[in-house]
Amino acid sequence: MELFGIAVTILAAILTYQAWKNGRWMKQAHEDTHALIKEMHSDMTDAFRKMDETLKEMHKETNETLKEIAELIVADGEKTRKRITAY
Repeated sequence: MELFGIAVTILAAILTYQAWKNGRWMKQAHEDTHALIKEMHSDMTDAFRKMDETLKEMHKETNETLKEIAELIVADGEKTRKRITAY
């Protein structure tokens, strides 16, 4: 019976050590995962910021191009009116 008690005690000690070691590993894995997620969030935030700046610049350029096209249309319309009134 003593042998059984000693075996159970040794197994309990081994399991306790393994659980403690696993807990440390899990804590480190959690910290690594948290750091990775934080880095990914930062990268995505930067990417979205750059996309937003690019879209604003594209919107500005598009508006300028549309204004130039509108000016050309008005100028062409004035030329057409002058030709019509010249006849």
